[in-house]
Amino acid sequence: MQRLSAMSRGGSRTGMRLLGPLCLSVVLLLHAANPAAEGSDTLQRLQRMASALETVNYEGTIVYLHDSRLETLHITHRVEHGRVLEKLVSLNGPPRSVTRESDRVTCEFPDAQILSVKRRGLGQNLLAARAVDPDALSEHYTLHLLGQARVAGRPTDVVGIIPADDFRYGYRFFLDRESGLPLKFDLIGQQAKPILQIMFTSLTLLPPSETPLDVPSDVPAQAQKEPGQEVNQSSWRFEGLPPGFRLITHDGWQDDQGLHIEHLLLSDGLASVSLYIESGQNAGLAGSSRIGAVHAAGDVVDGHQVTVVGEVPEKTITAVLASVAFAGDTND
Repeated sequence: MQRLSAMSRGGSRTGMRLLGPLCLSVVLLLHAANPAAEGSDTLQRLQRMASALETVNYEGTIVYLHDSRLETLHITHRVEHGRVLEKLVSLNGPPRSVTRESDRVTCEFPDAQILSVKRRGLGQNLLAARAVDPDALSEHYTLHLLGQARVAGRPTDVVGIIPADDFRYGYRFFLDRESGLPLKFDLIGQQAKPILQIMFTSLTLLPPSETPLDVPSDVPAQAQKEPGQEVNQSSWRFEGLPPGFRLITHDGWQDDQGLHIEHLLLSDGLASVSLYIESGQNAGLAGSSRIGAVHAAGDVVDGHQVTVVGEVPEKTITAVLASVAFAGDTND
């Protein structure tokens, strides 16, 4: 796979790409069945799920299936004074761990190397979820309550989010009745086939604790990737984005080599796509690539390297890349 140059300099682009499957942002699931409740009831469950991920303390074991590869992870998740602290430890393959603290992700690799990066964009934690806006989703998704199931020995309600077109994936959530946590989720591609699945095999709900999560404190200075000079306006516009996608956030900075980089985040209210734009025509991704459910595409546009990445179908990434146009330099 060709190098994603726009994701290899500064910010969480580097960390998330280096982490591979262990740290990919993952959203949650769908099932083709007859709806068992009105959309408002389904929406309440999704909103409770988003709240649970920000308020409930828990630990457990997770299995992660993608591209016929199975990984097993131990997760510890705590909320202290409104701050979410989360640690993932790989239980198979080379020893790896990922710690998410506030707006930072710290990764420990087998060679004792530590990388600390700034998170950017939506849904950077493993069990990514947030409050769902029904007005934003109604045109492009259908919400359904799909019955009940048992996961990790616990009763769950199954919720599906079905896409209206092939620009987005579908999702299936198995929500714990006691806590609201997603105990299993599938990312659904074409022909209603799961392309990624994450499931708890054991879960323990934890009481509030004053004991802080063990996070690396001796991160080498050279491993810390911080944005430098912030940029408030974008020099880029979009012509013909996929239906429902719009610009959500934009920021920019200069890396330690003086290279100007912009990050633009698009979303349809559920799925998200990131664009990384570098000044100059440095060697980067040309054409398309894929890691699990994440597709990427890159090209040189008006003398800039543009890389588009998202947990969406390849068709969506290609359309976003084709829509990018240079609007002029706003930083003079």
